Amino acid sequence: MSNDFEIGRVVAIDTSQVTIELNPDLKALTRSTYESTTEIGRINSYVIIPVGARRIVAMVTRVVMMEEAEIRTDKTMVTLPSARRIMKATMIGTIDGEEFTQGIGLFPVLDSPVLVATKSDLEAIFGKKEHISKPPEPEKPGYCIPIGESVVFPDYQIKINPDVFFGKHSAIIGSTGSGKSCTIATIIQSIILNKEVKSTRFIILDTNGEYRTAFQREKQNDEWEDDDPRFRCLYIPTDPVKTKDKLVIPYWFMNSDDFVRLFRAKEGLQAPVLLRALRLSRSKIAGKPGILTTIEVLRISCTQIMAHTQNDTPTQQWAIAKNIYECCEDSLRYREVFPENVKNLDKAYGTDFFLDYENAIKQIQKIAQEVYAPDGKKTNQSLGATRIQQIQNFINPVIDALNKKITNEPTGVPEVSSDQPIFFDCHSFLERSLETAMREEAESGSPGRIRDACGPMFLRIRRFFEDPRFKFLFGQFPNAIYVLASFLRDILGLLPGDNNLSSYENVKKEVLPFYDRQRSNIEKSFNVVVIDLSLLAAEVLENVTALIGRLILEFLQRLGDKNISGFDRGSFPVVLVLEEAQNYIRESRGIEEKSISREVFERIAREGRKYGLGLVVASQRPSELSKTVLSQCNSFIVHRLQNPEDLKYFREIVPGIYDQLLNQLPALAPRHALILGESVQAPALVYMRESNPIPRSKDPKFYKQWVADKPEMPNVEAICHKWEGKDSQKKES
Repeated sequence: MSNDFEIGRVVAIDTSQVTIELNPDLKALTRSTYESTTEIGRINSYVIIPVGARRIVAMVTRVVMMEEAEIRTDKTMVTLPSARRIMKATMIGTIDGEEFTQGIGLFPVLDSPVLVATKSDLEAIFGKKEHISKPPEPEKPGYCIPIGESVVFPDYQIKINPDVFFGKHSAIIGSTGSGKSCTIATIIQSIILNKEVKSTRFIILDTNGEYRTAFQREKQNDEWEDDDPRFRCLYIPTDPVKTKDKLVIPYWFMNSDDFVRLFRAKEGLQAPVLLRALRLSRSKIAGKPGILTTIEVLRISCTQIMAHTQNDTPTQQWAIAKNIYECCEDSLRYREVFPENVKNLDKAYGTDFFLDYENAIKQIQKIAQEVYAPDGKKTNQSLGATRIQQIQNFINPVIDALNKKITNEPTGVPEVSSDQPIFFDCHSFLERSLETAMREEAESGSPGRIRDACGPMFLRIRRFFEDPRFKFLFGQFPNAIYVLASFLRDILGLLPGDNNLSSYENVKKEVLPFYDRQRSNIEKSFNVVVIDLSLLAAEVLENVTALIGRLILEFLQRLGDKNISGFDRGSFPVVLVLEEAQNYIRESRGIEEKSISREVFERIAREGRKYGLGLVVASQRPSELSKTVLSQCNSFIVHRLQNPEDLKYFREIVPGIYDQLLNQLPALAPRHALILGESVQAPALVYMRESNPIPRSKDPKFYKQWVADKPEMPNVEAICHKWEGKDSQKKES
């Protein structure tokens, strides 16, 4: 029976490809069998190579015709040229019985027969065409989500394994207009509309404002509703005019790294001052005085004095007394400059603790004054070994006492970390905490130098606090009960919790829209949350996307503590869709300022799977995308790619076995894509399902506008009126 399906023989083999010489009788490149008439040599079609009881599946990538002249052995006659048809195919997997497995574990030998794929072979590769009433097993769903149909075998659907596609990350790549947005939309729609699916958690970071129309339709009066009740879509805009719905992320959710990157605090002086100010702000709100910070400042002043006594440079001996005297003078002003800190120390350790510190400093200053005259009269005398030993005898017990307090923390009041999402007042942070941190830092350096160094950072911070574009981040937000939990419930599309939230008297409407949605007690969860970032200021796009990604990741990490959450690690899966990811996850190009969003999403790409956070990365410029993020993706849906740099970059990411298949990418038609990876049973050219409804990513109709007798004209005044914020100003007045 195999002779009916045989089309040729293997004439060459390498590690991934085979070369096949087709039988001479295949003049029309078709083979008729009892099943059907099959075209031979169609690109992206499959052929079968039996090897013992198993069958190797190979994907056709090239077909050529070669002409050869046949010379008789006596060399007296030359016949007319004969044509040889040569076909190259990439080996992609093996069929064992009725099971298809990607990957090659055995190879054919020369002269092995090559067969057309039978119906049973195609069913092993794609699954059965007939509808299967038995639903997928929750623990092992297999390839159960249809995303399109095979271009070569249109009777067969291409299905993905959702656990692999999302759990091991995926990338959807293609030039503009090739159908990426529709692909993302149709995959999510296909999952939600599956009758077995009850709820999902898709979060789309939509930088182009396209995805709302893929799940909702617009009614009159600028109102929207779900296009299908099963979609249950929450839309969060960044348009400041939409005060009831807009994205708001309270600034205290940011950690220290977020603040340092956003305010561009430089290493050296700016970053330490900023981090200390954050600790002071968060600690005071938490009711925990910065005792350890105060002790650290005192310890630094003592270690500076000790460092001066250990200076053995001959040319600097005359200045040691002066330096020690000035250090003591600064230290003795601490009670006057920071009376609250001294009161906290007295309350925690008793009044003798700080008095002992002051008395030691006074004694050291008195010794230094024996050599250095503070009235401006300089002396070339050195302290000498005896005085230096006396100073060390005074300072060592003080340093030991301070170190002991830092190590043991006998008060039981731990310091609040600068990373904890604890409420603090942003204006108090600007006017008081930063000033205090700068003065504390001046204890160990020149006040003038520190103020000059921190000046540019202060201006940047003030600009962020005062610029209305950043009110969604640095607004006058009140402290509220469970505000972080409400934000996470909202962005994850979860039902409101059972906790009593702050009343409308304490947190007014439209101040924290996510809080309003949770207080409304709507008995509705959401399958899709679309965060429209299209109107977000470009200079904070990286910071906002990184903040959202980090909050979700750290929440899922903490969710793994079963004693608190009742969940095992990774048992609460979330999918984060990154549209136009190259805009905020750019590949590093030499020496440049570090990108916080790249670091966050590279961390998610490496670690997210362990905690149930999957990534879908969409990009039209893969060459600009982080190679770490892209290389962590296990599955790829690749639309048309034409840029040579993008093609070269993408080839470096995917396994070399697919190299020949990628040659067709520049010529793919819209809605056609090459799908690769473990999430699909076999690499295939797929015609994607039509997205219904579709994202707002239609191609512009230039000619239609040009030839229209009465073309529609925009209301420029209304657009600019809204752009200028006059609608919201009128409302506020």
